[in-house]
Amino acid sequence: MKDKQEILKMEICECGEKNVAEAIEIFQNTSLPFKKAKKLVTECNKSCCRAALMKIYDMKQFGRFDYDEIAFVIEQRLERLKRLSEGV
Repeated sequence: MKDKQEILKMEICECGEKNVAEAIEIFQNTSLPFKKAKKLVTECNKSCCRAALMKIYDMKQFGRFDYDEIAFVIEQRLERLKRLSEGV
């Protein structure tokens, strides 16, 4: 299990080169709907990090962040990418 600081430093999106802490800050400082707020974090229209960002956005709405769940979703995506690259 990673600690909170390690999770906050995890890269949330390769496209926007933002980490979890930056994504949380962006979401907390905007009242935009998810699709537009996501674009502030990713700086693109891709859906590669959508699941993790949706979790963070929803958690912001409820005022509580589950860092272990965020890390789990990010790690799942990285594992999928790893398996895909090994299959090539």
